[in-house]
Amino acid sequence: ICAMFPWMCITLRAEEDSDDRAAALLAPAYRTAEGRLREYVFSTGEVTIDEAIAALFIQQGLTLALAESCTGGMIAQRITSISGSSRYFLEGAVTYSNAAKIRQLGVDAALLAEKGAVSGEVASAMAKGVRQAAGSHLGLAVTGIAGPDGGTDDKPVGAVFISLATPDGCWTKRFQFSGSRDEIRTITAWTALDWLRRYLVQRAVA
Repeated sequence: ICAMFPWMCITLRAEEDSDDRAAALLAPAYRTAEGRLREYVFSTGEVTIDEAIAALFIQQGLTLALAESCTGGMIAQRITSISGSSRYFLEGAVTYSNAAKIRQLGVDAALLAEKGAVSGEVASAMAKGVRQAAGSHLGLAVTGIAGPDGGTDDKPVGAVFISLATPDGCWTKRFQFSGSRDEIRTITAWTALDWLRRYLVQRAVA
């Protein structure tokens, strides 16, 4: 087991006098590991999470738009690093200020004033807004406090809201991450991508 923030690589090894015999030894161990980890496995072999998501989008013929605040475009950068991402990724907006959220995503100014930019309600409005503006199947939004400043008792540094708007509904969840500013932004981007992957996987088997 090799931990490489923010993911882990689990390698199974066997020694035998032939590849076939080694594979036979590894098969039950592989099934056990896969059964224990289940939905946490984003790929096998050398496939990255970005490549796994790209394949799911292409297979299902869906499109995506992003609204990022605390990650500052990190999610869009990962998605567009894969060749062919233009087939499913329509656009991304880095709506860092409240004014940008209002102007580009149609977030209600009264909602921002009441709930604050870092809230489940605003994250949901961002996801729905970017989906509508882009005309995409899916809209993914993140907003949070990456630090080291800006935290409060109610919303400390590391508080992040992720929202995914789809034709089936909109799901939003609060996370509490820790670490440096870069680490919080990185784990936010990875978690948002994994949310996207899980939705696509569940949709494929539904």
